[in-house]
Amino acid sequence: MNILVTGATGDYGSHALAYLKKFAPNDNLFALARSKEKAQSIKQDGVTVRLGDFSDKTSMVEALKDIDRLLFVSVPTPGIQKNVVDAAKEDNVKFIAYTSIFAPEYSQFGLEQNHSETEQWIKDSGIPYTFLRNSWYLEVNQAMFEYAQKTGKFPYFAGNGKIALTYKKDYAEAGARAVASGKFGPVLNLSSQPLTYRELGLATQEALGKSIDIEETSESDFNKDLASAGISSTWATIADTYQKYTKNGNNGQESATTADFEKALGHPITKLSDAIKDILN
Repeated sequence: MNILVTGATGDYGSHALAYLKKFAPNDNLFALARSKEKAQSIKQDGVTVRLGDFSDKTSMVEALKDIDRLLFVSVPTPGIQKNVVDAAKEDNVKFIAYTSIFAPEYSQFGLEQNHSETEQWIKDSGIPYTFLRNSWYLEVNQAMFEYAQKTGKFPYFAGNGKIALTYKKDYAEAGARAVASGKFGPVLNLSSQPLTYRELGLATQEALGKSIDIEETSESDFNKDLASAGISSTWATIADTYQKYTKNGNNGQESATTADFEKALGHPITKLSDAIKDILN
């Protein structure tokens, strides 16, 4: 069987390929890259690289020739994912595992629109599928972990709002298992139990192995603190954005559960403190 993973030059795709080597050792693995330059970063043995760009349907038709199963790692750009679905149909791909979003019936930074649209295109294609409705990557809070490591402090302003956060490797493992088996059904809700940012601070403290100052603050002071410590402005902005999302609520996060996730994995999701420790190392 031929399995292709899109987004193979990113963290999720590269982790998924590594897991597929374990779960589908007798299958032929393919990785999609947008250019020859990008392809050079794919250095996993036994993986054949194909070139293709979601914005170019012709390139996707070429990339998906003779592919049986597709791990379709989504991108946020509106509209272009239809080219992937149309190419998959034209090439008679037999199964798609698509990385969608948890609770698409709620506002999720507008991403729910792109995912819902793509899910419908896949349904309309007639190709059997599993929608991997992923919640948020734990890594969106990398700035906070780095700040805590550097200063011994964990400021937050999200109040008692809750968010479901899981290590990216766990999502990639679930995606690999889904595309390898093709037997997980139409929808997998992949999330952790929701937690507050104070609870995230306690997990960070455990990861660091020392007591840290976990304190609720204002948004402006939060951003000033991270900037003064020299934390990446990009990561700090991301941490700020997800805290506002959490604080505002009405996002479906409180309904999250690990049930589907751990059933798909066949084991518990990675302990939060262990995942944070990995991110910092």
